Amino acid sequence: MSKRWRILALLFLSTLVGCGDSGPLRHPVEGVLRIDGEPLPFKSLTFLPIEGTKGHGAAGFSDEDGNYKLQAMVPGALRDYPGCPPGRYRVAIGEPMIPLDSPQPQGDADNEAPVVILGPPAGSRRKKGKGNIPNLYRWEATTPLIVEVGEGFDNFDLELSSKPQSLAASAR
Repeated sequence: MSKRWRILALLFLSTLVGCGDSGPLRHPVEGVLRIDGEPLPFKSLTFLPIEGTKGHGAAGFSDEDGNYKLQAMVPGALRDYPGCPPGRYRVAIGEPMIPLDSPQPQGDADNEAPVVILGPPAGSRRKKGKGNIPNLYRWEATTPLIVEVGEGFDNFDLELSSKPQSLAASAR
């Protein structure tokens, strides 16, 4: 009889292991992206870990008003993990590979199945010409934007300057 109880206990414990959030420790992070005081819409943000920070960082996109929320980068993940692991990060700002101002396809409401996108939305084209993000902010090696994600909720309003001679960038 005791062998049967051990087997039942093992089965019960194995089902508990599968329950819950197995993602990395993370905290909600959001804010507003601006350049020279004006909202910077439809840009990608990447929080790149500085030495000593665990994890792979986080990323997000600014909306039409410059607002953003981060998602933790988890290699091999099959779902999103909102937030960012705690630590120090360099913030790189870039142009998204697919235009974000185009309508995004929606899943089938009845099936709730995800929609697979193998390229840019039909009818959208990437604008030619130079973007409005100074090169200083585009690369991990040169960005002056450094933030520290702590415990709890963090709000980082990121202010960029369009003047190349000015390194005045801040995270409040």
